[in-house]
Amino acid sequence: MLKSSGLTGRSDNKVDSKGRLSIPAAMRKILAPEDHDEVVVLLVPAVHLLLFNREYWSDTIQQSIIDSAEKIGPQNVWRAINRLSENAHMSTVDAQGRITIPSRLLKSAGIDGNAVVIGAFDRVFVWHPERYDTWIKADDVDSTISETGIF
Repeated sequence: MLKSSGLTGRSDNKVDSKGRLSIPAAMRKILAPEDHDEVVVLLVPAVHLLLFNREYWSDTIQQSIIDSAEKIGPQNVWRAINRLSENAHMSTVDAQGRITIPSRLLKSAGIDGNAVVIGAFDRVFVWHPERYDTWIKADDVDSTISETGIF
């Protein structure tokens, strides 16, 4: 379920050789409001990474899978839980506002140094710059936004 938590903006960042990514301060206040709080990093297979606030991950993402048990069946729920869990990583924000992302997740998302970080309502997207440009240009986004009636 998509919610608005106030995450907005774009930052062009670097991921260092140790897999550390700085989270922009404005985003960090929402993602990790306490000192040394945790952020969930989730791989959207072969596309990009998503960052979630720990509470949102538990209360919304995990709970929605559990709530789907009757609809999709117990074995499929466990498959979904396993897939999400194997592609997720809990990372503590360090004193410099960085998280560490495992190399396996970075490699799968194609991120090898430069990253586009975008705050988007209730989550933060982390993309390889060229993949993001290709994805965002795949449709007439301005027309789609116009159809929502907000301007």
